Amino acid sequence: MAHLRRKSVSSPPGKIKTSIAKVISRTKHNIFYHKLSLRGDNPLYLLGTPKVIWAGSPSAGAELATGKFIADGHILENPENNQNLWLGGDVWQATNLNNNWLEYLHSFRWLIDLYHAENEDGAKKRGQELVAAWIEQNTRWREVSWRADVVGERNTNWLIYAPLILDTEDLTYRRRVLDMIARQARYLMNISTNAWVIPNNLKAIIGLILSGLFVPGGEGWLKEGCSLLKVAVEKEVFIDSSLRSEAPQKLLQLYLSFVLLGEAFKQAGREEPEEVLGAILRIEINLKNIIHGDGKLALFNGAGIQGGKDIRLALLKISQKSNKLERPEQSGLARIEKSKSLIIMDVGPPPELNMSAASHCGTHAFEMSRGRERLIVNCGGAPFINEDGASLIATNLRGSEAHSTLVLNNQNSSEIRKDGLIGLGVTKVSSRMIEGRGKVLIESEHDGYVLSCGYLHKRLIYASETGESIRGEDIIEHHKISKSIEVVPFNIRFHLHPNVSVTQSDREDMLCLRLENGEEWYFRCRGAERSLKSSIYFGEEEKGTATKQIVLSGKTGGPITTVLWSLQLK
Repeated sequence: MAHLRRKSVSSPPGKIKTSIAKVISRTKHNIFYHKLSLRGDNPLYLLGTPKVIWAGSPSAGAELATGKFIADGHILENPENNQNLWLGGDVWQATNLNNNWLEYLHSFRWLIDLYHAENEDGAKKRGQELVAAWIEQNTRWREVSWRADVVGERNTNWLIYAPLILDTEDLTYRRRVLDMIARQARYLMNISTNAWVIPNNLKAIIGLILSGLFVPGGEGWLKEGCSLLKVAVEKEVFIDSSLRSEAPQKLLQLYLSFVLLGEAFKQAGREEPEEVLGAILRIEINLKNIIHGDGKLALFNGAGIQGGKDIRLALLKISQKSNKLERPEQSGLARIEKSKSLIIMDVGPPPELNMSAASHCGTHAFEMSRGRERLIVNCGGAPFINEDGASLIATNLRGSEAHSTLVLNNQNSSEIRKDGLIGLGVTKVSSRMIEGRGKVLIESEHDGYVLSCGYLHKRLIYASETGESIRGEDIIEHHKISKSIEVVPFNIRFHLHPNVSVTQSDREDMLCLRLENGEEWYFRCRGAERSLKSSIYFGEEEKGTATKQIVLSGKTGGPITTVLWSLQLK
């Protein structure tokens, strides 16, 4: 049996403590110190550039070339332009943007799309215009644009897409860009002694290593980056291949970064560090565990559906065959795969406090797909919504109600604090997978509702050898820590993919769920009142799509309350 634990957390930090931390950070990076620390020799050329190995979106690139920024299907609105165009360098003066947009913009993550735009000349002109404006307006230290992980990602993208942003006869502009690449590398080098307190520090380390590989005189950066990488891989990538943040999206991004890094070493004529190849193989094992039959990510902890193409291409980049994850539940996500039926279930607590800013309260949530079609889903995440009420939408999508799991007393299984981190709630999840005669059973228990309601939640999901019969059992069991047994309401939610149509069967106790391929599944339950309600799905490029959810409702009745449900292929 796997026992995954999370440290108990206390109340959110007070305002004074947070304020002092910011003052210290800003003082250390005052204008004088910031400029002085970045001085050094200016490179006149690059030793090469990392090979472009990932595909972008030509359509998003075409929009960007005309002035429109698009991230995961969301357009960055410009209140000063009715067509939402950002002309010249206006975007660097944009206000009231959430951190996700700021990170996306200042990391230059969008260059991958611009690089693949069909209008090559227009893309080059726009890219160089935005880089020049950024340098003009962002030499001063700012909290997001000069945050170490953002700087590392920005230098990585400037080096990868140098053929786009440096292909010009304007020598003054070229010198400024090359100088800024070197300055950013020196910045990463200067703060490397604090690498372990830097959020997402692997992005900073990878940016430092790539700078060392391709910028003349960067041997010191390369040596320091490789030294940091050895420790970072062990800290960030567990032996079971999961990430500390337990986010599929981050796992994929990290995998792509390591593949890129490995290719860069080969391209520079250097031996690939063992840590890079080891991390690639270890992450690949877990990445395969969280991909549905459509080749795309499961929607846990804010993941959105990727193109699928990128994931398959990434997995093909490695010639070695990675082993199957022997005990997937140890990574926090259990997987049942029988014939065309696939179930992925969250059997882990939220990540530790400092890694939980984007995490969800989805313990015991599951998703189910049938071949390339999804049936049961979670609602997904929408970090790039920047409209009125966006913060509330994003918070609600992180809550337990947006997941296919049990919600007790209308509360999240783990608290979402005012500072956005995951607080009190799940601290221990015990799970195991039992296999025999071709059948599989996932059995799991979490303590997220013990302190608030006095109950444990146990969930069992069984799949037949053909995958055509799925049975589940949700048990609400009184915990001995609570002296009294309170009666509290519960709701067990099954969010349906928008392509699933649901109708009442001829039998009153059954619902018929019809997939686009024509398959029909009968849903039954016992021990709760069934209803069909509206839901929303932010899986496909994070565009909200109306859908339905099946809700099983009731109240606890005594020490143990049990709800049975099943999905049976017609």
